Amino acid sequence: MPPPWDGHQHAFGWRVEFGLTARKAPQLATVALIHGAETEPPALTDLRNLVRPPDGMMAVQLDDGRRVFASVGSNADAIKLHLATRENAS
Repeated sequence: MPPPWDGHQHAFGWRVEFGLTARKAPQLATVALIHGAETEPPALTDLRNLVRPPDGMMAVQLDDGRRVFASVGSNADAIKLHLATRENAS
């Protein structure tokens, strides 16, 4: 009997098992923490802080600890107000 790792189908069998096939895109979901970043585990905060803004973007630190990216030169206060208005409306 050949070892389980022998052959192409065994080496990548985990992809099929978890629904990651070349023909089918994975289903992703946005996760929101209750009370925003205030309740996130410290390890998640550390990982989130490692993310650098893409070229041409800047990070805006929100009052609850979350960060969003906006175009360089954007008004941080206007961004915070816009997001607060949208969150209060939902």
